[in-house]
Amino acid sequence: MSHDKIKAAARKRMAETGEPYATARREVIKDHQAAGAGQEAASSWFPIDYGDMGKVSLWTDTLLGGGPGRGGVELTPTALRVVTPGFHLDIPRASLRSAARSARSVRGTIGVHGGHGHWLVNGSYSGLVELTIDPPCYTRRQASTLFRRARVSSLTVSLVDPDALIAVVKDDGPPGA
Repeated sequence: MSHDKIKAAARKRMAETGEPYATARREVIKDHQAAGAGQEAASSWFPIDYGDMGKVSLWTDTLLGGGPGRGGVELTPTALRVVTPGFHLDIPRASLRSAARSARSVRGTIGVHGGHGHWLVNGSYSGLVELTIDPPCYTRRQASTLFRRARVSSLTVSLVDPDALIAVVKDDGPPGA
């Protein structure tokens, strides 16, 4: 719900109930979140595997809001969302063509790396899943992309349970199938 819609709904509630603005706004937001709870229940969380990340990098990642339990892939009915410190990517579900185990060798490479449409998000050298995206999507302007929108046609991510994500994406099948 946008700020303007929240504001309008809060003002309407104020007129109806006589509540102060802050209370009305809080209740409007609470009602909106309760209405969306059914959609949230349909989402799945797949944590990123941080097993091979060094202590200093892991501490820094945790300090920036990521790390074990907080960095991962969220799969909703409409999108696949990758969330790590400094990197966020939303991929429409309709653009996910395939998900498979990756045989890519990433020894010595931890973090977020990309170029020419191929991106790697990992905290471990194992549990790699490669997602094929068509049509390609684009990242937000963020530090990890040098504040440019970057094209993403494939994404490799290290997960604690890679087979679970692969199964869910395969169960959906390609659009139109």
